[in-house]
Amino acid sequence: MRASTAGRWAEGIGAGALIALAGLLRPGDMSFMALGFMPQSLVAVVMAALLGAGPGLATLVTGLAVTCFLPLIAGLLGIHSTGPTPLALLSAARFPVALGVAGVAAAGFLRDSDRQAIARQFGRIGDLTKRLSRQEKVGLALSSLNEGLERRVAGQRDSISALHARIRKMDSLDLGVVLSGLLEAVEAFSQASEAVIFEFDPKRNILRRAAGIGKAAEESLSLDATVEGWAFRNDSIFTLRKLDDYLGFGRTDTSGAILAYPLKAGDLPWGVLAVREMPFYRYNPVTERNLEVVIELASSYVKKAADFKDKILSHPLNEVTGLPGYGELLRMLGEELTRRTARQLPVAVVLVELLGFEDLVFAHSGLKAFELLKELVVQVTKGNNAYVFHAREDGQVAFLLPDIDREGASLFCLGVSTAASEFPWLIDGKTVCLELAFGICAWPNAPKGGPGAAAGPVHPIDAGGLLSEAESILALSKNAFLEHGRCE
Repeated sequence: MRASTAGRWAEGIGAGALIALAGLLRPGDMSFMALGFMPQSLVAVVMAALLGAGPGLATLVTGLAVTCFLPLIAGLLGIHSTGPTPLALLSAARFPVALGVAGVAAAGFLRDSDRQAIARQFGRIGDLTKRLSRQEKVGLALSSLNEGLERRVAGQRDSISALHARIRKMDSLDLGVVLSGLLEAVEAFSQASEAVIFEFDPKRNILRRAAGIGKAAEESLSLDATVEGWAFRNDSIFTLRKLDDYLGFGRTDTSGAILAYPLKAGDLPWGVLAVREMPFYRYNPVTERNLEVVIELASSYVKKAADFKDKILSHPLNEVTGLPGYGELLRMLGEELTRRTARQLPVAVVLVELLGFEDLVFAHSGLKAFELLKELVVQVTKGNNAYVFHAREDGQVAFLLPDIDREGASLFCLGVSTAASEFPWLIDGKTVCLELAFGICAWPNAPKGGPGAAAGPVHPIDAGGLLSEAESILALSKNAFLEHGRCE
C-alpha cells in the first residue's frame, strides 16, 4: 500500500496513458477494437486492485481520453493510422467501459476493504504495543517501588535491630556506661556531632554536666535562664520551632541547644539531654520522634543505674576491690525484702567463694589475687541485673538478684560456673588452680511438693537470716570439695 495518495493517483493516470499510447504500435488498430475487449478497462481493473478504486477509475478515464486523441498524436508523430472517430469509439465501447467501471468499483472495494482491515489490524497491533509498553513501564515502576519498599522495610528491621543492640548496651549498673550508650544511640539516629547530658543537682538547684560528645559543654547550667532548664522544669521537649510558637523565651538563652529532651529515671525527672550540633537535613520531626523513643526506652536503665549509685556507690566501698561491702549487702537486701513482702515477689542471693584464695595471695600477692577476683566479677555480671558485693571473706563475693527465685538462682550459678570455666586463670603468665563454691538463698521459698503445688503461708524473714541460710549452704559446698579433693 502506497504511503502517498497523490502518488497512487499519479501511478493510475500514468498507467492509463501508457496503455493507450501502446496503440501507436498498431497504426491500423490503435484502439484495440479488433481484440474484442478494451485493454484500457482491464488495466484499470488491475490498477484498482493494486491502488484502489479512485486511481483505477483515473486509469480508465485517462486511457479512454488518450485513446480518443491517438489519431491526432499519431499525426503529430508522422505515423499514418486509421481508426474510428472519438464519438464512434465511445459509442462502440459503452459496454466494455461499463464493465470496466463495474470491475474497477469491485476491485477497488475489495482492495480498500482489505487495506482497511490491514490498517485496523496494524492499528490494533500498535495499540497493543503501546499498551504493552505502558504496562512494561508500569511494571518497571512497580518493581522499583517494591524494591524501595523492601529496602525501607529492611532498613526498618535493621534500625530496630540497631536500636535494640544500642539499648542493650545501656543495661548496666554503671551510670557512666548507661549515659555513654545513650549518647551513642543519639549520635547514630540523629548524626549529632555535639550532644550533652545534664543531671539535676537538687542541693544547688542547677543542671550539672554528666556526659557529652563533641565540644566540651559547660559544667553547669541555670534552671531559669536556659532552654535545657526550661525543658527540665516543664517536662517538655524544646525545638527551634517553639521559638515562633511560644513567646516565653524572651529572657532565656536559646543560643545553645537545637533540641532538648527531659531525661527521666523511671517516672521521675533526672536530667536533660541537649543536642547542640547536627546536620541540617536531619533536623526534622522524624528525627525528633526517633530521639524521643530512644530517651523513653533509656529511662528504665537510667533509673536502675541511678538507684544503684544512690543506694550503693554513695556508701563506703572496699578499698581493694571497689565493691560495696557486707554491710551494704545487708542494708540493700533488707530494702528489697521490704519492697517485695506485700506482693511476695522473689529475691535471691548467691554467695560465691574462690577456694584456695588464701594460698593464691600467699604464693603471689594480695593485689594480683584481688585483680583476678575483680576480672571474674566483670565476666560474670555481663548482661544481667545482679548487684555485686564483697562478702565476709576476702575470696567471697555476693550477688543480689531481684525478681529471681531459687530456680533462677541455680541457673545463675550455672552461668557463673560456665564463665569461670572459660576464664583464663592466669597470674604472671602462669595458670592457677581455683574452684568455686556456691551458697544460695531465696525468698519466698518454693512451695513443698515441687512446681505446681499450692503455696503455703509466707513468713517474713530478715536479711541476716536469709544470708545465714546462704552461708550454711556455702559451708556444705566447701566441705564437699574438701571430701572429694581439689585440683592440683
